[in-house]
Amino acid sequence: MNQGGNAALGVGPVRPTIGDATYQSLREGIAGGRFPPGSRLPSERELADRMGVSRPAVREAMRLLVGQGLIEVRPRRGVYVRAAGEVGLADAFSQLIGTDFDRVMELLEVRRALEMRSAHLAAQYATAADLRELEAIFADMKRDHETRATGDDADVRFHCAIAAAAGNTVLQHLMTTLHGALVKAARLLASRLMDSEHYRNEMFAIHGQIHEAIRERKPKAAESAMNAHFAFVQRELTHYRRKQAEGRA
Repeated sequence: MNQGGNAALGVGPVRPTIGDATYQSLREGIAGGRFPPGSRLPSERELADRMGVSRPAVREAMRLLVGQGLIEVRPRRGVYVRAAGEVGLADAFSQLIGTDFDRVMELLEVRRALEMRSAHLAAQYATAADLRELEAIFADMKRDHETRATGDDADVRFHCAIAAAAGNTVLQHLMTTLHGALVKAARLLASRLMDSEHYRNEMFAIHGQIHEAIRERKPKAAESAMNAHFAFVQRELTHYRRKQAEGRA
């Protein structure tokens, strides 16, 4: 009946535009992990060449993806993939947690369980490309450590790259969202931790152990190092909170 009505009105079936098809292809690439959260998309020209479409088609697809919150344009840096639900879910987590110490510790426990498993799987299934990506990110972390930069960006990329190497797209997006909420809450709660040489040195050393275990394909060692990472952070936050309380007493 609908087909007849359309014919009577002189309206044919709606055909997707090249821009629509390009958008769908890029969206599937993001959902399927080809473009993981936190990664930089190729340039407009490169995407057009790869996909065999015009640059205006890529531009139209980009506008749709930005509108849906799947990618973001960072001036002078490029276009980056956002985690699924990053805006709404991360904001909801941040509002729920605020600077409440107990809620931050609960979020750490959730991440601890997920990331221990993620590190274990990454050590098993990381591809050569995954290992090269981790190597490059760890080099950035080393540079940040040596120059005393905050290192937040490299840290996010490091943990997301591990989730990507684990081969689970849902885990990738979840890790990015949880990490963003945790960084925001932890920064508000203990902004002076990164000023501590002890904290900075220990965190860098533990990340090195995680990286080495994954590179050498030692799942149990990777899981153990990730567990040590979160145990250290929780211990330091607890110590920091105690010192704050003593200072107010």
